[in-house]
Amino acid sequence: MFAACHLLLGLIIGLALAGRLGDRRLIGLCAFGAILPDLIDKPVGHILLAGSLDSGRIFAHGLLFLALLLALGIVLRQRRGSFGLIAVAVGAFSHQVIDTMWAIPVTWYFPLLGPYRPYDTTDYFGNAILAEASSLSEWVFLIASAGIALAVYRDSRPDLTRFARPLVRVAVPLLLALTIASLYAWAAGIPESVLMAGGGEEDYLVLAAVGAAGAVGMVRYRDLLSAG
Repeated sequence: MFAACHLLLGLIIGLALAGRLGDRRLIGLCAFGAILPDLIDKPVGHILLAGSLDSGRIFAHGLLFLALLLALGIVLRQRRGSFGLIAVAVGAFSHQVIDTMWAIPVTWYFPLLGPYRPYDTTDYFGNAILAEASSLSEWVFLIASAGIALAVYRDSRPDLTRFARPLVRVAVPLLLALTIASLYAWAAGIPESVLMAGGGEEDYLVLAAVGAAGAVGMVRYRDLLSAG
């Protein structure tokens, strides 16, 4: 999936963690974890290893990466009482889930099933930017993510409140509309649409799930998003 989709899901999970544990810092850490696999693997796979693997789903998209993050997070939790790295691990796990990494078992279970498989990708970053910019779902997710981020961290920048309010208010109906449209595209078997460039049936279900989670999460944790 694309960046804003991962980011929104990370923010929603972060809201749930913050609501339960009473620490708003977990929202940002979980959101960071949700985009971390791409921040690591895309430059490494498509730039440093372009001549060999040329893949943006390698180490940080595997269970080994999650296990290391979680183990370090547990140690940090026991020694310093910090839940931060565990929140990052939870965010990273959400990334792997909506990327359906179990469909690429060689990568997900690496190194148990052998080495990574090489790919031949042409101008990955240029095509990725174009695909994200032309996908309506990414703009909806970006609006919702911006609204959450500005509302949650309004205390450090009170002047941002005036931007947070309209974004939060418009995000929920937009997410619900996206959810309905994605379910329709899936049910109708539409191969590709403006909702997501290059999207298929499985992708529409993911869009619907993230859209619904975003809408429900923003309503459920509206106290954390209240802009006064």
